[in-house]
Amino acid sequence: MLPLQKPLAISLFLLLLSIATYGFLKDVSGIPSNWMPNDKVMHLLVFFTLTLSFHQAFRRPFWQALAGLALYGALIEVAQATFTNRMGDPLDWIADVAGVILAAAVIRRLPDGWFRRDLA
Repeated sequence: MLPLQKPLAISLFLLLLSIATYGFLKDVSGIPSNWMPNDKVMHLLVFFTLTLSFHQAFRRPFWQALAGLALYGALIEVAQATFTNRMGDPLDWIADVAGVILAAAVIRRLPDGWFRRDLA
């Protein structure tokens, strides 16, 4: 993957975050239940992607990505339970955190310079 210029990387992260937020808070009552057979896999993949994008946009230590995205995942679950007809699920949050950890493991295994780059 080619490193992105910092403004583009930040814009991409914010776009993905906006799409994820919309998707997590959207009313899904009209969507067939077989559309996404495993909600936990979807959560893991979304947070895997958000973590890759976060790391490309903001060169920060892993714990900051984990803390920020884990907090975002928890807030999404609370918002689902509070503001929508959906139910917040602690297992979804665990899948979110697993996606962050999996992405971090993948990033650490990549050769230097392939993904990580000083974008300052």
